[in-house]
Amino acid sequence: MKIEKRKDPLRVVRSENKVPGVLYGKSINPVSISIEEGDLHSLLKEYGYTKTFKVTLGRTSHQVYIKDIQFDAIKRTHALNVKLQKVKEGDTIKANVPLNIIGKEAIEKPGIIVQVISDSVDVEYPVGKGLAHIDLDISTLGVGQAIHVKDLELPDYLIVHDEEEKVLVNVTEVSYQEEAEDNEVVEDEITETAEQLPE
Repeated sequence: MKIEKRKDPLRVVRSENKVPGVLYGKSINPVSISIEEGDLHSLLKEYGYTKTFKVTLGRTSHQVYIKDIQFDAIKRTHALNVKLQKVKEGDTIKANVPLNIIGKEAIEKPGIIVQVISDSVDVEYPVGKGLAHIDLDISTLGVGQAIHVKDLELPDYLIVHDEEEKVLVNVTEVSYQEEAEDNEVVEDEITETAEQLPE
């Protein structure tokens, strides 16, 4: 993937559908860059924030990963800035790898809900390895059951920094009586608020 050294002001770069950013790392001085926004979205889709890939700046290739992307608060798909961190063989990367939860629709029904306590795992891995997400199939879970960090099937190269007993997902039962009581509380609060309003 080709990136360019940024020379123009930010407004000019963004008007050309490019995203300004910085390339940095232990072995290089920070460099202001720009990248086509479409290319950036493709990289994010394929590699996420955890996998490494190569970019070319001038005649030099760098192995990097996406450290961070700042998105527009209103148009959330519009990238405003990107940070690419250069790495080399022998380095390790620390990241929060997201969970891709599978089978939630097979469990949830009236009175039974899936609670996602944590949607990522804190890990460390060598450059060139990594993964964009961790698949977690919960379709066989029953009420009262949970999945902990220790239950995950992970590649050998991953070092997990989260506690083994940390709960990621559990399945709970909610009675209609509890839901009714919650609704009554809300209705009481609304009535009380209405009574306090001046006529």
